[in-house]
Amino acid sequence: MSDDDCLMAIAGVCEHLAFLIPSGDEGAAPEAWSIQTQVRWCGPDGSRGRIVVALDQGAAVATAANLLGLPPGQAPGEQDVRDACSELSNVIAGNLLPVLYGQDHEFHLCPPEEVAPARLSGRTVLCLALLDGTLGVAIQGDADNSRILKAVRLPTGSAP
Repeated sequence: MSDDDCLMAIAGVCEHLAFLIPSGDEGAAPEAWSIQTQVRWCGPDGSRGRIVVALDQGAAVATAANLLGLPPGQAPGEQDVRDACSELSNVIAGNLLPVLYGQDHEFHLCPPEEVAPARLSGRTVLCLALLDGTLGVAIQGDADNSRILKAVRLPTGSAP
């Protein structure tokens, strides 16, 4: 897993779900995020973590407008922005975990929760520049793939 692989997964979700277009340059964290959500997860080995998704005002409003199919110039409501950003963070988390830990493991995701906007921190922090703003992702927690393999391995002689 590399940062580039994670950025590609995040960019793919932004493009395909919310019609947000990466701008091609390396994103830098804004002075303050407009909205921040987290998705907590647990793995088959008992490992736990969370994926935090932060959006600046432009990216948050564009996410809601695009998910709702609003015509140009029509602004989404505050609750619509919150709901759309929560949905985006849920899909980002669901797409990042297989990139990070492989396709063979089942992870359980908690529903997205809005958290107070703060500086992103964690094992991996990535920012993606979009035409409409900036999106940041912090990955916290680390599943140990060797423990996962032991946790899901069938005992010798077991039938599938």
